[in-house]
Amino acid sequence: MIVKGRRLAARVGGLIMKKHLNRLGACLLAASLGLAAAPALADDDCDVPVDRWQTRGAVHQWAARQGWDLQRVKIDDGCYEVRGEDAQGRAFKAKLDPETLKVMEIKYRDHGDRERRRDRDHDRDRERERARDQSSNATPGAAPVVPAGQASGPISVGGARIE
Repeated sequence: MIVKGRRLAARVGGLIMKKHLNRLGACLLAASLGLAAAPALADDDCDVPVDRWQTRGAVHQWAARQGWDLQRVKIDDGCYEVRGEDAQGRAFKAKLDPETLKVMEIKYRDHGDRERRRDRDHDRDRERERARDQSSNATPGAAPVVPAGQASGPISVGGARIE
């Protein structure tokens, strides 16, 4: 009787293992197919022959008609990449099709974020400097230095509190 129970347990356990392995295999297959398709989806390069490209001068003229003030025009991944400010004064970076000058992608930059980050970094550096100065001036085991004319707070000597 016990042998029969073990066979049944082994059979049920094997089915459970087989079921999990089938799920794992299906997940791996789906993931590999998804990764194989990813490069095709992420293809944002321009595949226009150079003889059909608009000139850089045409890019500047087109941008001026849009109200853009360009600071930089370069070629990246076969597309024109431009940086500048739009008519509202917002900084941006855009990718243009070199044949049609159609905007393929545009990203706006928030200068407020940069200023906040710079201020936060400056404050952090200043705090580190203060901490470093305080730790380098302190003698191990010595009481903190109190500026002249200020009361030093209570101190403890040998377990007795002196005020």
